[in-house]
Amino acid sequence: MSLPEISIKRPVFATVTLLALILLGIVSYLRMNVDEMPDVSYPYVTVSITYEGALPEQIDTQVTKKVEEAVGEAKGVKHIQSTSREGEAEIGVQFNLDIDPSVAAQDVRDKISAIRSELPDNIKEPVIARYDMKAAPVVAVALTSETANLRELSILVEDVIKPRLQKIGGVGQLKISGLQKREIQLLLDRDKMAAFGFSIPEITQRLQQENMDIPAGKLTEASQELSVRTAGNFKNPQDFLSIIIGTKNGAPVYYRQIGSVKDTIKDVETLARYDNQQAIGIEVGKQSGANAVNVAKQVKAELKNIQQGLPSGVTLYMVRDDAQRIEDSMHEVWFDLIIGGLFAVIVVLWFLGDWRSTLISAIAIPASIIATFFFMKLANFSINTMSLLGLSLSVGLLIDDAIVVIENIIRHRQMGKPAMEAAADGTKEIALAVMATTFTVVAVFIPVGFMSGVVGQYFKEFGLTIAFAVLVSLFIAFTLTPMMAALYLPVGQHYDAAGRMGQWWSKWNRWFDKMADAYAVILRKLLGQHRKKVLGASITLFVFSMMLFPYLGSSFIPTTDQAQFTVKVTTQAGQTVEALDNTTQKMIQELRSIPAIKYVYSTSSAKEQTLFVTLVPKKERQRSQNEVIIEVRNKLNRIPGVRIDIEQGDGKPVAVSITGDSVEKLGEITEQLRQKIESIAGVQDIVSSYRPGAPNLDIKIKTERANDLAVSTATIGNTLQTLLNGTVIGKYNDSDERVDIRTRLTVTDRNRPESLNAIYVPSEKTRSDGQKMLLPLSQVTEWQYTTSPAEISRYDRQKEIRLTANLEKTTLGDFNDQFYPSLKAIQMPVGYQVSAVGQSEDMEESFSSMAVALSLAVAFIFMILAAQFESYTEPFAIMLSLPLAIIGALFGLFLAGSDLSVISLIGIMMLMGLVTKNAILLIDFAKQRMQQAVPCNDALVDAARTRLRPILMTSIAMIFGMLPIALSIGPGAETRAPMAHAIIGGLLTSTLLTLVVVPVVYSLIHDWKARKSNFLNRSR
Repeated sequence: MSLPEISIKRPVFATVTLLALILLGIVSYLRMNVDEMPDVSYPYVTVSITYEGALPEQIDTQVTKKVEEAVGEAKGVKHIQSTSREGEAEIGVQFNLDIDPSVAAQDVRDKISAIRSELPDNIKEPVIARYDMKAAPVVAVALTSETANLRELSILVEDVIKPRLQKIGGVGQLKISGLQKREIQLLLDRDKMAAFGFSIPEITQRLQQENMDIPAGKLTEASQELSVRTAGNFKNPQDFLSIIIGTKNGAPVYYRQIGSVKDTIKDVETLARYDNQQAIGIEVGKQSGANAVNVAKQVKAELKNIQQGLPSGVTLYMVRDDAQRIEDSMHEVWFDLIIGGLFAVIVVLWFLGDWRSTLISAIAIPASIIATFFFMKLANFSINTMSLLGLSLSVGLLIDDAIVVIENIIRHRQMGKPAMEAAADGTKEIALAVMATTFTVVAVFIPVGFMSGVVGQYFKEFGLTIAFAVLVSLFIAFTLTPMMAALYLPVGQHYDAAGRMGQWWSKWNRWFDKMADAYAVILRKLLGQHRKKVLGASITLFVFSMMLFPYLGSSFIPTTDQAQFTVKVTTQAGQTVEALDNTTQKMIQELRSIPAIKYVYSTSSAKEQTLFVTLVPKKERQRSQNEVIIEVRNKLNRIPGVRIDIEQGDGKPVAVSITGDSVEKLGEITEQLRQKIESIAGVQDIVSSYRPGAPNLDIKIKTERANDLAVSTATIGNTLQTLLNGTVIGKYNDSDERVDIRTRLTVTDRNRPESLNAIYVPSEKTRSDGQKMLLPLSQVTEWQYTTSPAEISRYDRQKEIRLTANLEKTTLGDFNDQFYPSLKAIQMPVGYQVSAVGQSEDMEESFSSMAVALSLAVAFIFMILAAQFESYTEPFAIMLSLPLAIIGALFGLFLAGSDLSVISLIGIMMLMGLVTKNAILLIDFAKQRMQQAVPCNDALVDAARTRLRPILMTSIAMIFGMLPIALSIGPGAETRAPMAHAIIGGLLTSTLLTLVVVPVVYSLIHDWKARKSNFLNRSR
């Protein structure tokens, strides 16, 4: 007994089975995480090493190269990218996607441990971490005040806000900008030190010795045990003034005689502003695997409570709320899904003309969607844009199987069969065709779900979600649909013509029948007289559509209007944070004059200067984000000394890597390439990663003189580092606060190069009184002004300069087609090369992966059709609908102004499964008629006439189901729309052409097989 027969005879069994799936789906949905994108585990490991005071060249040679050489031996390393800047090295190691991220991190950790002894002794311990894109900030706030200063706000953040946020479940790393930390500075007077004859090592050693808590052990008295410690930590910073540094002429010399104590703040490293008001910024990240939306809601609720308890005049502003953007995007996808489903149901109602049959069909949509969540949970998927987009695009598909089954059951009822018999026969007759149509869709999306590369990771949930949904809808079409049809479908005509709606539908039905009759007449004529002309015309149309490729352009992923973007400022090397902040204030003032901008949040540091610009919501402004960016670019680039770089979403589309051995030679090549890029229309914001001209004061050791005077290089370096940068000699305990104690020169003694002349360094030689000799620094060194890169970048263990740019009114594919062929005119030195990285590299890898997936999908479709029809030739007639769909897809993209991107190509792949459905329905019915001894052409005409209604009904339902996505109205819709443009265009042309071309080709194949069979019979 078949599944439909079981469901018809045992309706309670069929109902509870489906209810169980729905119940499991609801429970699974409530337990699934909500994120913007699928959880992609990048095998990417970062290594951060701090080497205070070291120049970029020193970092590069002493640290970066050695680390790169070590981690390069790890298994599966794809790319190594590093940056050496003053005081720190950052190395990023990208592994192949088949490498487990935790294994990659451990491998890097082991490799660095093996070379730890080869690295400089005074570096801080390397920080090795997995890069987790899912731990990106979900909420960012700015704290400002009209009454409190930044130090007071910093105390508030560290003592109140930070602990309360960290205790929230799911909250990960907190990044704080603009924080001012307390520091006790012991400021040495250069001249007084020289007068008393004390060296820096002597002074720092004495200061450290006098500020120590030393455990001494235990005393046992009778039955009591006492812990003994030397309580040497000072209770007041001014106590340092009483420390005896040494003796001079038999008299003690106190620290107050050579220096002073200042309870102050650390050197400013970052400054933050909210709409030109000084602020402290807090970015709240989530833990990997946590629900982004839930974490953000809890954080915002806690911030609301914190705001109520803040002192008067202190305000918290929401700077960035990515979770709200995720929710808005999710709501938009849900809206598209619901509206698309309603459109599909209305189309079905109009074609069937009966609310009961429409309702039976429509139940398949919510039931399939809800049940699919159960299988998504089993596969460890999340509720994200891609999985919901899969459900949204499959709305028309979910009702398809039920439509075809119910329409065939209605036809059998109109033959006069009893309800249960009509339901069983109607389902059985169409079962093979329905299974084949569903399996062809699954055959397309299984390869999509297992595409390689980064994009494959993103589209895995998209493809498999659709596969789950259509399989569930097939199950419903074979259980619930025939069962309900047997119980509730009326006998005879499907609609009572009473009432105005009934009259309208009767007129429409009569018109449709006349149209179907006319279509049958035309098809019969084409099959009899014009088969070759039809085939030739379809080939011509396909070739013509291929000519649209040059006009479409190609890109990686369409840019989305997120109502926010980042402005990065290319600054002159060597500027102080305060100088950068002054420039920031000028830029914010310019930006606030633009009505579409809601607020601006900025951070300034020695590494980078950024402005995060938030626009008013998309629906509340008349201009697009790109139009606002054009105005921002024009305004800010007019400010003297400012050259901006704008990033949207995942960064800039153009990224060109130039690698080689010499930074100077790379700079020359880069300048030639910059000129070529500037000559290409539509290129904006060209920025080079090379920042020349950082001013340095190089101190060169006079080796022979230093050796004669017994002064070591280490002594000179440590002395200068302590005096200029400062050395932390311990901690000062103030209640529960532990504050760094830093020893350095006074500000006046370290604010100009001439002060170096009065610095003394100790010699290993001693004077007559036994004290070490102190020599002026000028006796053992000489210095000169030089310039050097502010940072040195390396890519795959070669020095690199990277050019990046934005595109305006052009596409990444067009840029690549113009730029890279022009490189042949440049004579590239041996060992130097130019390559595409970033989105260009990802696009090439993704397109190649999609070509493989598409080939697999077509092969699977052929196998399914060959198995269904038990023929190797007949499937070609059905598969002709694939190129017919491409015709419409290209026209759809062209008319909508969409590019060929990963998104639109996924839409074209989706078409491969959709368009074969109509051809299968038509050919399957024709073969059934031919088995009844009906001539081929008559069977094709009969099949086309009979299947016209379900073919048009399912196609129009799918088109209207995707219409809300194609209109691209809400947040994030620009990314989803190209997929719908391709699918709608492909469905339109493939449906219309399938009704003519597929019967014609099948007729030609049938005649060819008949002639071949006759020839073989005669040969025998």
